[in-house]
Amino acid sequence: MKILPRFRVYGEIAEFETERHLEWFFWHTVLGKIGLKPLKKQSTCREGICDILAKGSKNQLVIIELKNTQDSHVLEQITAYFDALQEEQPFAEQIDYTQPIELYTVCPSDGNRTELILKYHQLDFKLFSYTVKSHDQGFVFTLYQWLTKTEVTSIEIPRATEISPVFNLPDPPQSFVDLLDKSSEDEKQWVIQLREQIYQFAQDYNCRISEQPNGKWTKFERNKQNPLAEVGWDKKRDSLAIYLWLPFTTINSPLNMAGVRGNNYKRTAMMGLWIVDGIVQYVGFIKNGRKSWLIVTNDELQNGKFSRPTKLPKRRGSQWNSEYWKWNSDYWKGLAMPTQFYLKTMALSDHSHSLSAFVELALEHSLQKLKKNRAS
Repeated sequence: MKILPRFRVYGEIAEFETERHLEWFFWHTVLGKIGLKPLKKQSTCREGICDILAKGSKNQLVIIELKNTQDSHVLEQITAYFDALQEEQPFAEQIDYTQPIELYTVCPSDGNRTELILKYHQLDFKLFSYTVKSHDQGFVFTLYQWLTKTEVTSIEIPRATEISPVFNLPDPPQSFVDLLDKSSEDEKQWVIQLREQIYQFAQDYNCRISEQPNGKWTKFERNKQNPLAEVGWDKKRDSLAIYLWLPFTTINSPLNMAGVRGNNYKRTAMMGLWIVDGIVQYVGFIKNGRKSWLIVTNDELQNGKFSRPTKLPKRRGSQWNSEYWKWNSDYWKGLAMPTQFYLKTMALSDHSHSLSAFVELALEHSLQKLKKNRAS
């Protein structure tokens, strides 16, 4: 089966819709073009899950970490994988571990301090960047050496009606079908894509997904203790409502020097999403999973669409602005937070604001918990 990825297109520029589409494309198409033989996708080691393990021309192990957006932590991440794999030595019957392990990072761009890190790092990284450009017949994927901007390979990708890997989806419950009937064409696409992402996740990691009707809502979960998403109809706004279980942090957790709360304080919380044209504009904390509680955005307060929630302190109009968010905790009391504020607090400032990227974030967060459970 020929694997063709799905893209988000912005004029002549395109980007992979999720990192899974980038991974599929790289595994099936790019590896052979750059002289590598695939060994395993999503390979688990002591330090986490490597995107791709491959074999080089000298039978050396090649660790490949793929990113759909700029990621300032990719070098730290792949270093941890190197540390684990040089001890664990997977595929020993195929790999010559007397040869140096090669470390490939593939990102559309690298962080501002990448050159500084490379200046003092002892490992031999091979950094690649890439572009995807759209034209009438399809797309062109071009891979570059990051430091020299030298082109490594260029691949034409045709347009196709069915461009995502095909897998069997179970019939949806009636609650999901009824939701589609109410939704606009854009909303239908969002919620259908969300469902496909969740089931693809289940297939990739061999885990069971329960899709349960909850009244007129539909809830996706690995089990009762590990919900992933819930979709339904918001009667107050007369529109689709999407909730994801995302990483979150308490308001009392200490900040590091950059003003970001530490990973030790990250937990999982039910979060509502405000979406415009497939982009998440706001994220709202849903306390105790109470969908009936009114959560509003600053925009909704300003335009008078909703009154101030009871628990939300009174503020002067001038205080409802982005600077105000630096010091308050009202997002616990009925006020949704701007997406960039949420991502910065989670140390994910470079993360995409697209809905599919947020679904991916929820799935990756759940995957870390799944990995810990399987290791224990």
